[in-house]
Amino acid sequence: MVGKHGTTSRSLRPVKLDAEEQAKIAKLGLEMKLITSEMDAETDKWEEPDNDIVKRAKNMSSMAFSMYLFTRGDGPLKTTQDLFVQAEYFAEEGNKLYRTVKDFSQRVPQCGHREELTSHLDRIPSYCQQLQATLKTPTYGKAATFNKVDSAIQETKNLMNTIAKVVTTSFICATKFNIDYRRSPGGSGRWRGQGAFDCRSNSSDNESMYSSRSDDMQKSSSSSKPFSSSNSLDRA
Repeated sequence: MVGKHGTTSRSLRPVKLDAEEQAKIAKLGLEMKLITSEMDAETDKWEEPDNDIVKRAKNMSSMAFSMYLFTRGDGPLKTTQDLFVQAEYFAEEGNKLYRTVKDFSQRVPQCGHREELTSHLDRIPSYCQQLQATLKTPTYGKAATFNKVDSAIQETKNLMNTIAKVVTTSFICATKFNIDYRRSPGGSGRWRGQGAFDCRSNSSDNESMYSSRSDDMQKSSSSSKPFSSSNSLDRA
């Protein structure tokens, strides 16, 4: 059975992780958790409730957070198969967000901000393709399965980091050039821009807009607990 965001209730034969594997995957998970906090801080700056960029970014952040919880032996993802299905949905959502922001970028005038946005944006398809290729690779045995889990989380983290930069730069452009995106009743998007555009670079606009939030537990009702060898690795 497939649940929300591609999670499943399917249980497969578990394979235990050793202490070194636990430490490695937990470190990756923590790095991804920090990126989700940055992403949430960025999406909270947008005021439009129907903004597709924000909705897709928040959806991806929620999925990544579930993957972080998996590295702690917690959350809705119970098996490696659950993790792989979640990662597949994550990659699909990444491609959808790419198309949404690509449309948005066409409304940004030619300037340094648009070039920065395009630079980050153009990395998304290759990251999505790489993650999907990893997920399609068959594995047999404990070591190969762990390597696949490790690669999937690493590639998800890389994609999430790029998405966070895209959201940040999109917010700068939307604010500077007064562009917003609303979804029409018929489901199609429309862009609105107002005023004259000044493309002169302002160094303050290029400063990092990331800020971490400590209150990330709103994402999950699950209680946090240390990652233990009871967390399962399955033969994919």
